[in-house]
Amino acid sequence: MEIVTENAVTLAWLGDALMNTYIREHLLKKGYTRVDDLQKKSTRYLSAKAQSRMLRQLEKEGFFLEDEAVILQRGKAARIHTKAKNADVREYLQATALEALLGYLHLYHHPDRLKMLLTRLAQIGDESL
Repeated sequence: MEIVTENAVTLAWLGDALMNTYIREHLLKKGYTRVDDLQKKSTRYLSAKAQSRMLRQLEKEGFFLEDEAVILQRGKAARIHTKAKNADVREYLQATALEALLGYLHLYHHPDRLKMLLTRLAQIGDESL
């Protein structure tokens, strides 16, 4: 594993943008075109509660590699200074961990693994539509 100098919250900031873009494109490809529908459907993928649920599902599946688990732990232990609108602290930290992993995979040049993770996240989110 590379030496990761960014903190988990910084990685999560980047990961949030990556997941937002991927999911928005995913929903457009599924044929949704009305902005209000897109907004409502995107929360089923992008809310802290949804991301927490997705992370737990992937952990049950044994999806994560050893170095990814280290990044997830850093995210779960992050010091956060904001509060989620509709999630408890545990869910918010799990969402932060997932976003941190996305940021790490992008920033440290693991495009195949990033694509695999985003694809699986979209599949899990699709199940809740």
